[in-house]
Amino acid sequence: MGILLPIIIAVLVLLMLLIVFVSKYQTAKPDEALIISGSYLGSKNVHVDEGGNKIKIVRGGGAFVLPVFQRSNRISLLSSKLDVSTPEVYTEQGVPVMCDGTSIIKIGSSVEEIATAAEQFLGKTTEELENEAREVLEGHLRSILGSMTVEEIYQNRD
Repeated sequence: MGILLPIIIAVLVLLMLLIVFVSKYQTAKPDEALIISGSYLGSKNVHVDEGGNKIKIVRGGGAFVLPVFQRSNRISLLSSKLDVSTPEVYTEQGVPVMCDGTSIIKIGSSVEEIATAAEQFLGKTTEELENEAREVLEGHLRSILGSMTVEEIYQNRD
């Protein structure tokens, strides 16, 4: 009985460690990236910004997230369709025009592009992201239309 108790305790400790390991292992789906921040990130797929901050990016795989030392978030890599429209915009000739368009936006697939998107968009809802992108696209569309003539707008509708 004296040797059985340490064996039971060792098995229980190993079982608890296995449960902790399994519960903290996170997997990213093929259409998302897992963003891990904190300490002890390793060296694979770690992005360091100009301030020295590090994040680990996992795409289509998994990683063990150390409790207390690390935090993880997910970011979608799916494309999104946005409808863009402008109010009356005055062309180069002073003629008011209105324009509707469609845009497809997507986060790039490189580590640097995903890191930039994580810095800008992590924690925002899909609706907030689409509204922000729509505002930027509408501003660019107004700027482009304002620098063109009506004939150029009609000829270059792409």
